Amino acid sequence: MFPLKTLGRNLRKALLEPEFALNTLLKRNRALLSYSFKNSGKAPLPESLTLFLTNKCNLRCNMCGQWGEEGASRPFTPGKVNEKLDPAVYFKLLDEVKACNPHITLFGGEPLLYEEFEELVRGIKQRKMHLGLITNGLLLKEHAETIVDAGVDVVSLSVDGPEEIHDRVRNLEGAFRQVKAGAEEIARLKKEKNSLKPLVNIVCTISELNYKGLKEMPAVAKELRAGSLNLHHLIFIEAATLETHNKYFLEKFGAASTDWSGFVRTAYKGLDPEKLANDIYALKAGKYPFLFTVYPDFSKAEIIEYYTAEDFVSKAYPGRCLSPWINAYIYPNGDVQPCQGLGFIAGNINEEPFQKIWNGEKFRAFRQELKKQKYFKVCPKCTEMYRY
Repeated sequence: MFPLKTLGRNLRKALLEPEFALNTLLKRNRALLSYSFKNSGKAPLPESLTLFLTNKCNLRCNMCGQWGEEGASRPFTPGKVNEKLDPAVYFKLLDEVKACNPHITLFGGEPLLYEEFEELVRGIKQRKMHLGLITNGLLLKEHAETIVDAGVDVVSLSVDGPEEIHDRVRNLEGAFRQVKAGAEEIARLKKEKNSLKPLVNIVCTISELNYKGLKEMPAVAKELRAGSLNLHHLIFIEAATLETHNKYFLEKFGAASTDWSGFVRTAYKGLDPEKLANDIYALKAGKYPFLFTVYPDFSKAEIIEYYTAEDFVSKAYPGRCLSPWINAYIYPNGDVQPCQGLGFIAGNINEEPFQKIWNGEKFRAFRQELKKQKYFKVCPKCTEMYRY
């Protein structure tokens, strides 16, 4: 079954987009049935696709596992950094999966650095697919008209706190002002065009750099005209845990989870978990003119354990990962991965059709092993494990 912890959050989100929520529920139930009663590793066509449009990013955020000081993208060659797919490749993929009408997420790097962003967005919405964008917001004002005109459904802005905190975490003076200018332009265009889209969602990733300012986030969400605010727990892992995981993963799949190297840090370094837990629950008790959620929605005790215990596994969630039955991740070189960050490649859409990859031998073997194990060693510190 789906975790009860996600029920309230999903119901509140459903009020914002009821038709999309119903469609998602039906697809998710099919995936759960496939997971529960099939041992072949096969899955129904995905509920959602995440398109990593580019590896490039215009920020070097302190807490980032991609381009932060110890980020996994730092060693990339110029050729790797500049990899990208032509919009025609994406359109071929989307036409192939149109029968399941998946939700599409545009991600990166920074997706607004993808040169053909406007062509791609218009093409996705012409296919009547639900579309979300995850961005640092620096280029939001420049692309606001396309986003509103095309009917992008959700824009998720990564914001770390009020101006001083956000700029410090992002390593760029004026970063918050650029995000605010973009959000204001979105709001202006929505009013001008009498449009409800996009929903502006603020995602605040908790870290030792900003957790003392979390109580200011509701005011920030109002300032940015947001329709929802989500506090997202930090994704991180201990070096010893990654080493143990990689030894197993190399033996089983012939791949190392190198992307996780950017998320290695000592548990709760510089962070007071008890203060964090108390502040989160004080925020949860508030009333706001927007949707407020915390993800994953741990108890106070589990928040403390999440940031302090190397072998944390939540008891409030099912203790398994369903994501590869629901999602697929498409990388800028065309690689298809069942999980962001594990480094396991199931195929490449430049070489074979997506549907062949989705239920191909490699993807099915991955699902079968994951179902057998319930989760891999790194999974409990990946918040995707708690989504479904």
